[in-house]
Amino acid sequence: MNTEQAPPKKRGCLFYGCLSCIILSLVVVLLGYLVLRYLSNRVLEFTDTKPVSIESVQVSPAQLDALKKRIAAFMEILQEQKVSNELRLSAEDLNALIATDPSVKELRNKLFVMIDDSRLRGKVSWPLDDVKLQGRFLNGEATLKPSIQNGAIQVTIDSFEARGRAIPPQFLSLLNHQLLARFKEQLSSKNSTTIQKFESIQIKEGAVVLKSKGKE
Repeated sequence: MNTEQAPPKKRGCLFYGCLSCIILSLVVVLLGYLVLRYLSNRVLEFTDTKPVSIESVQVSPAQLDALKKRIAAFMEILQEQKVSNELRLSAEDLNALIATDPSVKELRNKLFVMIDDSRLRGKVSWPLDDVKLQGRFLNGEATLKPSIQNGAIQVTIDSFEARGRAIPPQFLSLLNHQLLARFKEQLSSKNSTTIQKFESIQIKEGAVVLKSKGKE
């Protein structure tokens, strides 16, 4: 009799990335690109020559293991789609993933997440070398509203402050338009089957709440 157990399934970026990157990463990736594109003549007003210190969290191996088990259990239910289920991720959970998960390592020391009741905020310190602004950093704070509707990711940036100043409404409108388009391009097109299994992503009661679909 063959008693060998099947090797555990490898989980790629989607395992954690769909839970953390889906909310966190696109804003910091896009801001540098859009600052150059839409604020090229005012870029110095909103960027700095040095990064700012970004907080991080320290979690014990036991806490991290418990978090990964919660996520793994949710993902199993999500894939089976037999019953609806919710996963609640606190700001500490999301920051722990940023600090430890290889799939979002580019966010370490660049993003710190905060949740105030129904608001998701992020402290950002992002180098702009990739958009030919060597030596410039976008330091500030953004307020975000993520959601999934009809199998598509939607994210709205309510506000963004850099160097103590609010980014102009005209730029914020362009930013939201480009952000939505980029989310659909980079995530929905690749992971549409899994994304369609989510019913919603909400920020409520101090947590990111992901809800999976059940049987109709």
